[in-house]
Amino acid sequence: MEDYGFDEPRERRRTRSIKWSLGEEDGPWVDYPPAAGELPQQVELLPMWLADMDFPTAPAVVAALQDRVEHGIFGYTGLDDAFFEAVTNWARRRHGWSVDRDWVLTNSGVMPAINLLIQTFTAPGDGIIVQPPVFHPISQAVEYNGRRLLNNPLRYDGGRYEMDFAELGHLAAEPDARAMILCSPHNPVGRVWSPAELRTVADICADNDLLLISDEIHGDLTYPWADFVSTGSVGDRYHDRLVVCTGASKAFNLPGLKTALTIIPDDGLRADFRATLRNQNELFGANLFGTTALTAAYTDGTQWLDSLVGYLAGNVDFVADFLAARLPQLTLVRPEALYLLWIDCRALGRSGPDLDARLRAAGVWVEQGATYGAEGEGFVRMTIACSRVVLNEAMERVAKALGGPTS
Repeated sequence: MEDYGFDEPRERRRTRSIKWSLGEEDGPWVDYPPAAGELPQQVELLPMWLADMDFPTAPAVVAALQDRVEHGIFGYTGLDDAFFEAVTNWARRRHGWSVDRDWVLTNSGVMPAINLLIQTFTAPGDGIIVQPPVFHPISQAVEYNGRRLLNNPLRYDGGRYEMDFAELGHLAAEPDARAMILCSPHNPVGRVWSPAELRTVADICADNDLLLISDEIHGDLTYPWADFVSTGSVGDRYHDRLVVCTGASKAFNLPGLKTALTIIPDDGLRADFRATLRNQNELFGANLFGTTALTAAYTDGTQWLDSLVGYLAGNVDFVADFLAARLPQLTLVRPEALYLLWIDCRALGRSGPDLDARLRAAGVWVEQGATYGAEGEGFVRMTIACSRVVLNEAMERVAKALGGPTS
């Protein structure tokens, strides 16, 4: 398999990277704890918090963008056959889903789309189901839009998360329930839902006339030990109440190009959402660079993506082995997808703020689990989309902060 340089550390400071610039704003971090009689040593922050990769995107994407830059004209841009063929072929080839080109709409991101879907298809006070611990902007989208959060917590058995379908059925039957936002694969716990699980969710939503919004932005980052299935592929009978939100931004590291896909099979739902895009955003044309990059990624990026997932799988194994040897009191919830690790730190007996303070003082920044709901208290989420060299340094700092023996 071709070497794409994933093992080479990349400099991202002073590039306006949100992931890396926070350390610049706050200054250097302090090593924790200092040796007896020594002053604390200043160390640079290693940001392992944001779902953002430190890898350059696929060469085919770079080449396509360079061609457009060399053309030099960046006027209003529409969508062409190559774009729709790339999207529909990718869905069929990678996910076994036959998508009609007419179903595909573009927008600036999955979360902007979810906010607009909430505004289009629900009213203030309506209930929307989410499954915590879940990516917190999803819960915020419900609350910030004045809707009622209906929490259907996942069940954790100490190693794996499952859905609580009985409780989901009760929530779906509530009189004001109008929609469910499914995180598939689930961020942050890394579950890839099986076809049977997806059909059960879709049946519950269909039986209770709920709109099912499936956030599938991490679907292309599924590891070899799991099989991602799009909710759209589990049965046409669900298509009249389904919206799939996806795109190339996570898998190909393109979030700065602000382009995502909203796939809506039902003509009526799609017309209503298209009206929202027009009325609220005065949508006209598409993002030139974002759609160029997505087309190239889906057309010529397969080999790069397969290599990336293989490298990330190695990073998962590296962290698992590190924890087993150096921090056995921590439990890795082995992910089936995502370049994000969900780590159970509750055996340490430390509060979330204490964990956070120790890790930041040691120069490594992860996300505290309580960010994703009360069910995440005592966990941390850590990004591993970086070179093995950087990952090793981050884990050494974690070990120092949390009391593991030094190598």
